Amino acid sequence: MRFRNLPVLGSILLATASPVAKGAITVTKDSGDFGYLYEMSTNPSGQDLDGNSTGDWFNATANGLTIPQTYSGGVAVSNQSAGTPETLFRTDYGGSITRNTLANANSPWTVEVSVRKTGGTQGADGWFGVAMQNPGASQSVRVNFEDDRVSYRTSPTNTDYLLGINFADGEFHTMRIAYEGSDSYFVWIDDTLLNTDLSTGFAGGNGSFNTGGSWFMGDFSGGIAGDWEVDYIRYDAGTAAAPVPEPGIILLGAIGVLALLRRRR
Repeated sequence: MRFRNLPVLGSILLATASPVAKGAITVTKDSGDFGYLYEMSTNPSGQDLDGNSTGDWFNATANGLTIPQTYSGGVAVSNQSAGTPETLFRTDYGGSITRNTLANANSPWTVEVSVRKTGGTQGADGWFGVAMQNPGASQSVRVNFEDDRVSYRTSPTNTDYLLGINFADGEFHTMRIAYEGSDSYFVWIDDTLLNTDLSTGFAGGNGSFNTGGSWFMGDFSGGIAGDWEVDYIRYDAGTAAAPVPEPGIILLGAIGVLALLRRRR
């Protein structure tokens, strides 16, 4: 695994990008604007990107949950055939990166993970999940990849988005979650915003599962099953960030505007 503590390059606002909302949501240049980047090639156990002399990742097994110990082709690989649920990113312990970098319930952050399904049968909540809670917060967020949709936990059930899209196609898909404080979350899947707009955050619907700043990624509940691979995880504390459209999308938008202007003439 190549571990880098990346400098935050700042925000670039484009007129053709999504509107910028009030609060901490900004439009970042690209995924390189994250403070911390984990690229999978070797076991992440014991890494300390925030430099506080404590490993960022939970690096043992407790209650049947472990960091994946199998790596292939530069990705972290789950191994459900072993019968042990594996959580790639787990920070429910003192000194972890989230407990060290997030001060309170309203501390903003952004996380992005690239993952693909490699096999197996999904569970009732899909094949890969992300659940996070700020220190001292009363609610947490939970988003799941399922074979043909993405689900957002709105207690006590899930709300489905992007129905009919094949997320079990063997390709890598990205999930970005941005938290701007005050129990307000924004979610992008492959750069598609699930929220109505950047002024309307989702409330955390997963309840409180650990008020000390606990984050889980991967298979962390009985409702998640199947094998998966993670390519990278990006994390930034202090900024709730929205991705900008790809250059091709921006170009198409510009062409569309010009076409409308010509039609009006």
